[in-house]
Amino acid sequence: MTNHETSGVLQTTAISLQLIDTLLEKEGAGLTELAEATDLAKSTVHSHLNTLAEYGYVVSDANQYQLGAKFCHLGDYVRTRKEYYQTANEIVAWLADETTMEADFAVEEHGRVISLYGNLEFANTPRFLIDGSPFHVHTTASGKAIVAEYPESRIREILDRWGLPKATDESITTEEEFFAELEQVRERGYAENCGEAVEGFWAVGMPVKSPRGGVYGSLNLSGPEYYVDEDTKATQVEILERAVDKFEEQMLESYQTSQSETDGSADS
Repeated sequence: MTNHETSGVLQTTAISLQLIDTLLEKEGAGLTELAEATDLAKSTVHSHLNTLAEYGYVVSDANQYQLGAKFCHLGDYVRTRKEYYQTANEIVAWLADETTMEADFAVEEHGRVISLYGNLEFANTPRFLIDGSPFHVHTTASGKAIVAEYPESRIREILDRWGLPKATDESITTEEEFFAELEQVRERGYAENCGEAVEGFWAVGMPVKSPRGGVYGSLNLSGPEYYVDEDTKATQVEILERAVDKFEEQMLESYQTSQSETDGSADS
């Protein structure tokens, strides 16, 4: 976990959120383990965990703390409130019918990548693709696809906050290499992840753009590296291109309809 200091942040709130992040990363932990991981006193950790438990965000079982089921409700709320919710679900389902790869739609928030919608079912699929845990932009196809659309100033803000931690031997670890990779993404129109986040895991991602400008997120296909050769990759890229076109066309139609209704209300 990466620590960062921001002016105006309440320390008590930051500690509680740090404990939530640590529980997520460790998939549950005991009091001593949490205290050691966060460099906090056991009494401090215990007080924050009690407060989080009181509000349903943490549960305890046999002296092991886990995140509470309340996060399921919050996650569903976040996903269904997105303006592209229905379209994203439909396109991911379409992708699942068109390819043998796993499909998902991911977004960037606060410099990390989170998968919001997907049909990810590989038995060995990394948990971050299933449970919505955040991942670094430089190690994922989705992250590269999204930030390649950003101005350099925004990309540097992300790097200043999170750095370029090494997840595997294939991970990008220098800014020069990362910016060169992003330039390749812009030239070819898609991003790849070849064992950079998890060994033996391959993914391809393409940005999905909003009709108002900007980027919604990234549509992605993924699977074991051994499954992918050049012909397979070319096929997946072509399928992904069609999916992105469908996504953007539907959102453009929705946006134009919304604008027409707004203009009609203003004229009446």
